[in-house]
Amino acid sequence: MANKLAQEIERILSAAVGEFIAKATVKKNCELIGTSPEDLTFAQLPELADRIEKSVSFFSGKDVGLEVAEKIKAVKP
Repeated sequence: MANKLAQEIERILSAAVGEFIAKATVKKNCELIGTSPEDLTFAQLPELADRIEKSVSFFSGKDVGLEVAEKIKAVKP
Protein backbone atom coordinates (compact mmCIF):
# COMPACT_ATOMS: atom_id res chain seq x y z
CA MET A 1 0.00 0.00 0.00
CA ALA A 2 1.44 3.34 -1.05
CA ASN A 3 1.96 5.98 1.63
CA LYS A 4 -0.08 9.19 1.57
CA LEU A 5 2.55 11.03 -0.46
CA ALA A 6 2.64 8.36 -3.16
CA GLN A 7 -1.18 8.28 -3.16
CA GLU A 8 -1.21 12.04 -3.82
CA ILE A 9 1.23 11.61 -6.71
CA GLU A 10 -0.98 8.83 -8.10
CA ARG A 11 -4.00 11.14 -7.84
CA ILE A 12 -2.20 13.89 -9.76
CA LEU A 13 -1.07 11.43 -12.43
CA SER A 14 -4.49 9.78 -12.73
CA ALA A 15 -5.96 12.96 -14.17
CA ALA A 16 -3.45 12.79 -17.03
CA VAL A 17 -2.99 9.07 -17.70
CA GLY A 18 -5.67 7.14 -15.81
CA GLU A 19 -5.55 5.32 -12.51
CA PHE A 20 -3.98 2.04 -13.66
CA ILE A 21 -1.11 3.75 -15.53
CA ALA A 22 -0.64 6.21 -12.65
CA LYS A 23 -0.09 3.43 -10.11
CA ALA A 24 2.34 1.60 -12.40
CA THR A 25 4.22 4.82 -13.21
CA VAL A 26 4.65 5.75 -9.56
CA LYS A 27 5.82 2.25 -8.66
CA LYS A 28 8.33 1.99 -11.52
CA ASN A 29 9.74 5.49 -11.07
CA CYS A 30 10.07 5.00 -7.31
CA GLU A 31 12.11 1.87 -8.04
CA LEU A 32 14.31 3.84 -10.46
CA ILE A 33 15.19 6.33 -7.70
CA GLY A 34 15.84 3.57 -5.17
CA THR A 35 12.65 3.60 -3.12
CA SER A 36 9.11 2.25 -3.15
CA PRO A 37 5.68 3.90 -2.99
CA GLU A 38 5.54 2.80 0.65
CA ASP A 39 8.81 4.55 1.53
CA LEU A 40 8.65 7.66 -0.68
CA THR A 41 9.65 10.88 1.12
CA PHE A 42 9.23 14.58 0.32
CA ALA A 43 13.00 14.86 -0.17
CA GLN A 44 12.71 12.44 -3.11
CA LEU A 45 9.94 14.39 -4.87
CA PRO A 46 12.11 16.53 -7.18
CA GLU A 47 13.91 13.48 -8.61
CA LEU A 48 10.67 11.51 -8.86
CA ALA A 49 8.92 14.43 -10.59
CA ASP A 50 11.71 14.68 -13.17
CA ARG A 51 11.51 10.98 -13.97
CA ILE A 52 7.72 11.00 -14.13
CA GLU A 53 7.86 14.06 -16.42
CA LYS A 54 9.93 12.04 -18.90
CA SER A 55 7.60 9.04 -18.71
CA VAL A 56 4.43 11.07 -19.15
CA SER A 57 5.97 13.22 -21.89
CA PHE A 58 6.81 10.11 -23.89
CA PHE A 59 3.22 8.85 -23.85
CA SER A 60 1.11 12.00 -23.47
CA GLY A 61 3.24 14.83 -24.82
CA LYS A 62 5.76 17.26 -23.39
CA ASP A 63 3.17 19.78 -22.17
CA VAL A 64 1.30 17.16 -20.15
CA GLY A 65 4.55 15.80 -18.70
CA LEU A 66 5.69 19.25 -17.64
CA GLU A 67 2.32 20.08 -16.07
CA VAL A 68 2.30 16.84 -14.08
CA ALA A 69 5.88 17.38 -12.89
CA GLU A 70 5.08 20.92 -11.73
CA LYS A 71 2.07 19.66 -9.76
CA ILE A 72 4.17 16.94 -8.14
CA LYS A 73 6.89 19.42 -7.17
CA ALA A 74 4.23 21.69 -5.64
CA VAL A 75 3.02 19.01 -3.18
CA LYS A 76 3.67 20.15 0.39
CA PRO A 77 4.09 18.09 3.56
